[in-house]
Amino acid sequence: MLESIGDAFFAVDRDWRITYANRKAAVFVGIVPGSGVGRNLLAAVPMLEGSALLEHYRSAMASGQPAVFETEWAPAGAWIEVRLYPTEDGLSVYFHDITDQRRAADALRRSEQRFRSLFEQAGDSILITDRELRVVAANASACATFGYSEAEFVGSSVREVDSGFPYDQALLESLRAGHTHLLRITKRRRDGSTFPAEVRVSRFEDGGQEFFQAIIRDLSEREEAERRLRHLATHDSLTGLPNRTLLHERLQGALDACAGDAAVAVLFLDLDRFKEINDSFGHDLGDVLLCEVAQRLRSVVRPQDTLARLGGDEFVVVAPCAGGAADAGGVAARLLELLGAPVRVGTQDVIIGASIGISLYPRDAATRDALFQTADTAMYRAKAAGRNRYRFFEAAMTAQAQARMALEMSLRPALARGEFELAFQPRIDLRSMAVVGLEALIRWNHPQLGRVAPGEFIAIAEETGLITEIGRWVLHEACRATQALVARYGKPVRVSVNVSARQLAQGGFVGEVRGALEASGLAPRHLELELTESTLIDDMERTAAMLGELQALGVKIAVDDFGTGYSGLAYLRRFPIDVLKLDRSFVLQDDGRISAFDFVKAFVDMAHALRMSVVAEGVETDEVLDFLRAADCDEAQGYLLARPMPLEAVGALLGAR
Repeated sequence: MLESIGDAFFAVDRDWRITYANRKAAVFVGIVPGSGVGRNLLAAVPMLEGSALLEHYRSAMASGQPAVFETEWAPAGAWIEVRLYPTEDGLSVYFHDITDQRRAADALRRSEQRFRSLFEQAGDSILITDRELRVVAANASACATFGYSEAEFVGSSVREVDSGFPYDQALLESLRAGHTHLLRITKRRRDGSTFPAEVRVSRFEDGGQEFFQAIIRDLSEREEAERRLRHLATHDSLTGLPNRTLLHERLQGALDACAGDAAVAVLFLDLDRFKEINDSFGHDLGDVLLCEVAQRLRSVVRPQDTLARLGGDEFVVVAPCAGGAADAGGVAARLLELLGAPVRVGTQDVIIGASIGISLYPRDAATRDALFQTADTAMYRAKAAGRNRYRFFEAAMTAQAQARMALEMSLRPALARGEFELAFQPRIDLRSMAVVGLEALIRWNHPQLGRVAPGEFIAIAEETGLITEIGRWVLHEACRATQALVARYGKPVRVSVNVSARQLAQGGFVGEVRGALEASGLAPRHLELELTESTLIDDMERTAAMLGELQALGVKIAVDDFGTGYSGLAYLRRFPIDVLKLDRSFVLQDDGRISAFDFVKAFVDMAHALRMSVVAEGVETDEVLDFLRAADCDEAQGYLLARPMPLEAVGALLGAR
């Protein structure tokens, strides 16, 4: 809407950075819309340095009072009327081309007829009164704006037809002293409707008589444009929720108003599966999902709460809580309940879920920024604990977060520095007790911390995306090492390599596997790729097609930790799976209703019926080993049989057996 205003318009903040400029500003001011925004005013318009214009700007900014003045503006070759309006955030500046008006003033002295023509054609309403404030002239615009004919205007008291302006004695004396007045007031039309107006009142003499002139400009469109501009500056353009700027303001207000035993909760909410959905369905449908999430959250927050979107899939709720943690937990539980219901995205229903971190003022932090930081830390703990849950901030989380950040910073260059190595845990055939396979396990030798357990850095690699590059290295290194063993010992061992969801999501993953096999010379039948159940169902159509391509290469497909995730028999038939790795918890668990042996035996029989083999994990005792052999389990791995070991030790084991 600001583009439709005939004036050149731009705005600056209190640091003199340009925050907006319409197209006409390029003509009159020299500010190029788009590229000029964000620049310092003097850098964008160097000719202002040392000019009277700049002094007027500074004076209006300092006083907080609007100002109007006329000047000749050389860059545009025109006379302009400059109107300055201080705002909370800085200064709004309008350049109104009055070249024609100046010329009209000259013409007025030469030709009354020409003056009358310009008077009638002026876009602003113009009323001229005598010294008794009776209207002696009204132009066409005034008649159209106020709803009176020229005949009804002329002779009427200006107080009757131009309501809302303080035509008092003080004003008249000021005008007679040569001052021009500029006010923003509300005007009333003949039909009773009102509109915001800017009125410029001045005095002049003609033929020895005193007259007053009011130039009235309807500001309805301009004020609406300014309102929209203020809204855009404080609200998210996609969801309409408050943005970071307004959130900070409201949180600070809530903190200032918090008294006694009351508390203010900051709930930091991050959607759990938004990236996967966004990548699968596209950004347009991702935006639809975000709007639906915003609408659901709006429906549950209380009137005194503030719901904001920070960007991406991050939302924040600021909730004054007289009941402290109990109230905050109730708000979080309602949010999770709403987000747990399916959301329609395109033609499919998806469940998004969220992880929420909660920080309480004054218990956890005393400042606005510290509350955001601690709530963010708690959110990450909620995500690490399994997602779709909330966690309150605890002091120990700060130290853990700092340690995690330090570990992440060390992890980024670790691959380039050659700090990773592979260990291999043998898999034993339970009939022959021979080594028939190896699981490749990554190890990180940190230069200061020493050996870092995979459980400490794999999750970080997943979250940061580093797992893609690390996984590629593991795949190539495992193929190279296994080919060396096969070539030296002639044993048909198969290496098992874990594949993350991020790796599988790559468009060129099948080509990457093919490249690793070709580079190492390893036959495809000696490579087995392990995937988790959750990885399989992220995008079932795409995953099924990709696994089909891999199996066509001759690569084996295994499901790791079977039984701890979704465990759906449907996907066992849908995907080309060769191996099920049975989690150790199913081997050891006995609930009294069915013995562990009967359960495992039934599981093995089912897998064999589906033409899959079974590998039991975590075998640590002779009793469990005998148990598995009796249940016809195919293979096993665990500390009883062999611990993870370097490649050289695997070679010695193969040679000895």
